[in-house]
Amino acid sequence: MYPTTATRLRSLAALYPLTTWLAVGFLLLHTGLRGVLMAQTWHAAQMTLASAISVFGTGLAFDLVSLALLLPAVLLLESALGTRRQPGRMRHGLVLALAALTFFALGFGVLAEWFFWDEFGVRFNFIAVDYLVYTQEVVGNIRESFPVGTLLGGLAVAVLALVWMSRGWLLRAAAPGAQRRTRVGVWLASVAVAGMLGSAWSMDARHGANEYQKELSANGLYSFAYAFGNNEIDYFDFYATRSQISATPASTLPRIVSATPPKNVVIVTMESLSSSYTAHGGNTQGLTPNLDRLAEEGLFLANLRATGNRTVRGLEALSLAIPPLPGHSIIWRKHNQNLETLGAVLADHGYVNRFMYGGYARFDNMDAYFAGNHYQPIDRGQFPERHRGFGNIWGVADEHLYDYALEQMDRDAASGKPFLMHLMTTSNHTPFTFPEGRIDLPRGRQGAVKYSDYAVGRFIEQARTKPWFKDTVFVLVADHCASSKGRTSLPPENYHIPAIVYSPAHLAPHTDTRLASQIDIVPTVLDLLGLPEHTRFMGRSMLHAYPDAGRAFIATYQKLGYLTPDQLVVLSPGRQIEDWQLNAQQELAAPAPQPDTLVARAIGIYQDTARRARDDLLQHVDLSRDLRMR
Repeated sequence: MYPTTATRLRSLAALYPLTTWLAVGFLLLHTGLRGVLMAQTWHAAQMTLASAISVFGTGLAFDLVSLALLLPAVLLLESALGTRRQPGRMRHGLVLALAALTFFALGFGVLAEWFFWDEFGVRFNFIAVDYLVYTQEVVGNIRESFPVGTLLGGLAVAVLALVWMSRGWLLRAAAPGAQRRTRVGVWLASVAVAGMLGSAWSMDARHGANEYQKELSANGLYSFAYAFGNNEIDYFDFYATRSQISATPASTLPRIVSATPPKNVVIVTMESLSSSYTAHGGNTQGLTPNLDRLAEEGLFLANLRATGNRTVRGLEALSLAIPPLPGHSIIWRKHNQNLETLGAVLADHGYVNRFMYGGYARFDNMDAYFAGNHYQPIDRGQFPERHRGFGNIWGVADEHLYDYALEQMDRDAASGKPFLMHLMTTSNHTPFTFPEGRIDLPRGRQGAVKYSDYAVGRFIEQARTKPWFKDTVFVLVADHCASSKGRTSLPPENYHIPAIVYSPAHLAPHTDTRLASQIDIVPTVLDLLGLPEHTRFMGRSMLHAYPDAGRAFIATYQKLGYLTPDQLVVLSPGRQIEDWQLNAQQELAAPAPQPDTLVARAIGIYQDTARRARDDLLQHVDLSRDLRMR
């Protein structure tokens, strides 16, 4: 009789005890993690018993594929551990040590993925890949946010206990029973299987009724590897293309600005400040009294959307004013110097431009990007000692950033030159710590929001006492929302951020409820300054009227969204197109009727953005020089 499949598997398990032990542990850990994440997200993911079974089934397939991709390395390791000779204590100790270290690494990965899910609501993705570059900030953030010593100590004790209980089985690896020919054959077979699965399997195999369920059905290690290998995405290779479309015509709004334009510009980009934290966004906890008041006193863009869910996306939109491209932000890309940024335009008009960050500007390549685009970057490493008070791993408290910025702006104003000061805050970020005695809430997410509001309110009040205040326009805007979690890949409500253009001497109080994009800030500021270059940007000035009801660009790393008040078009790799009608709450309601001209508009705009980036058409042109020579 021929041996059954079960018999063959038992034989292989006996020949490879360490590999078998680690494989079983891998599957149990990742299945357990999936169960924990599913329980945490049960309601938000709209789980049912049937969907749970489906998620576990697909998840097991992902886990098995991920395990198959790892097996060649594990089998090679086990083959190196054992010889045909009688093993001694040293080799026994080496086997147990390697088993413990490998299983500890697997357990650490599961813990890390649990925390990552809690923060982002997804498996490891491009954010996790990017964070590998900035281990100081990331590791420091984890240490300040969680009881790392307790968690790792508990994990180590559990692993050591498990290894000790399994020592009888594991020590067989020190004296393998398989012949060299068999081991070579098994290893070559594992390489062949890994190669086939690596080329045939993809993230498209995820399954679920919504984005939460799809993420639960994946494997974190596989997702991480996929993101690592797909961090550069060429639009023209992977996305739908169409003939270009003409721009939307504009007309002048009833003027809400004075005849005399302001001179100076201050942009405050506030970390992770969702509109839902503000009273205008429906919050009743009083977390943002200063922003709520300033919204009533300035031009409040009540329906503005962030372009992405990363700080670099917000800074890209607020300097370069282009819709988001797939893959990395322009800030991360090569050849990103001397672009047509707000700083480049204002430099042509004699402005002193500074970008000031409360953290270290090497993070996310901010220093190189802004230095190469007519800004002087300043970060916490350059702050004088008097402005280095309370801080955490991400940066100094917002009040210290604002205090030093005021000092710099006093110097710039005294020089007689107009200035642009672009600030990037850090306090509303994990670990959500801030100076004591400032607000009536403890440290934590809500406390950090209220502290950020306190600090920006204090900043505006201090600026109000300066002689240059009356000639300055302030833009208060978030970089992105606090969370992008949702049942859909692009939930519109998770891109809604507050934006206030404040200049009492030049702007009458006005609330604009039209749908707008973060890329509209730069043209609006330039228009307010009376500079003609505002028409060169892909955003549009909110000081003008348009025949449509507004639009916004929202994106993840791969999904590109074109949002209107009642519709959402999503472009994805593989030239896929989704077209959805939205209900009053801007939730996906039903597929939009086809054919749809909005799809062509969405494709045309994103395609034009990609074309400009590819053909170096984002490079700066000194238009002001031509105007001065006339």
